[in-house]
Amino acid sequence: MEKNIVLEKKDCLYVRMLGGFSLLYNEKPLSLICNINNKSIQLLSILLYHGDEGILRNKLLDILYGREENANPTNSLRAVIFRLRKLLAESGLPKDEYIRYQNGRYYWKPDNFNTIVDAVQFEKTAVQALEKKEERLDLLKRACDLYCGEFLPLMAAEDWVAVVSVRCQELYFSCLREACSQMKERGEYEEMLELCTVATEIYPFEEWQVLQIDCLMALNRYKEALNTYEHATAMFFEELGLSPSEKMLARFRAMSGQIHYAAGAITDVKDSLREKESATGAYYCSYPSFIDSYRLIVRMIERTGQSVYLMLCTLSDQDGVPLSDDREGLSQAAEHLHCAIGRSLRRGDLYTRYSPNQFLILLAGLCIEAGSIISERIDRQFKEISGSRKIELRYYITSAADMETEESQAHFADKKPEWNLDRNTVD
Repeated sequence: MEKNIVLEKKDCLYVRMLGGFSLLYNEKPLSLICNINNKSIQLLSILLYHGDEGILRNKLLDILYGREENANPTNSLRAVIFRLRKLLAESGLPKDEYIRYQNGRYYWKPDNFNTIVDAVQFEKTAVQALEKKEERLDLLKRACDLYCGEFLPLMAAEDWVAVVSVRCQELYFSCLREACSQMKERGEYEEMLELCTVATEIYPFEEWQVLQIDCLMALNRYKEALNTYEHATAMFFEELGLSPSEKMLARFRAMSGQIHYAAGAITDVKDSLREKESATGAYYCSYPSFIDSYRLIVRMIERTGQSVYLMLCTLSDQDGVPLSDDREGLSQAAEHLHCAIGRSLRRGDLYTRYSPNQFLILLAGLCIEAGSIISERIDRQFKEISGSRKIELRYYITSAADMETEESQAHFADKKPEWNLDRNTVD
């Protein structure tokens, strides 16, 4: 992620290490004709990061050659330094020694220009901001602005890089949390939203979307908040197989209750409620919507006495082991099962995807014996669509009424249920 860079002096080398690796000399990009994992680039990165403090010779040798069998790492290091100096001179930098050796340490010490490293700037600013007792919001925001991504992501496998990367990430999270806390107290939600939006782009799976949603709700932008929620939960589910967290569900309920539409005639209300397309088969909804529908139907059957059953359908291999990753074609199989369930059930039935390899089905007005008929129908549709004989479907069914009793072992809440596999099992 690129950001505007303000250079302090004309003769200056600006080094970007956060979110990538690049060099700017006097605001012009330098091109190093070399692979990022080449020893010369690794050496350059190490020296640039350690700057004026330098790095001990033995430590440098260990970083560069510690994992390798090298008969003479000292000579190898001299050769790499020679190649690096040549590479830098050819890149467009002024002629210089660039690298110095003094008192057992190697230093990046060019004579003809200054050097600014974004990661070093960020760490200094973040530490200063977090240590300051009062009036530190500007520093906190400055630290957040400096952080453009993980430290040297293309060298993430290197031990020293991993250590610095974790430290920078922790500093960034601490600065961001403190900045958001202070901006929330001041009601500065627009600026807070900008910081959180950047954070979600860098770390989409750390749930910074929760703070995004809080900002949008505080700004009365409820529809945008709902869109953010839907995008985040879909991404978490598709990429990690995770259902919405309690924090996310709490935001969903809060913003759902705040989305209001302009006053209109009953025809306007009907238009907004009606399905946009005339669909056949069962009704598919998100898991949070399924929870609300289930709870409403449970209340209704208390009065009507109607039978309602929950069916859990799991994609498994031929040994009955649930499919666990995409090497087994899980994503495609789940799409086929989604379609098969939709075709096999009535318009009044409801279903949702519960996990990467499972679907939940809500069946109203049926007897327990109908479960086997429904499972056979889904089986036929699934085999017709997928054409696979290596994937099997396993079914578990239980009465919604039984689930609400204290004796039942199955609990349907905002967490995964444990299913009662007794007489209500269809296998």
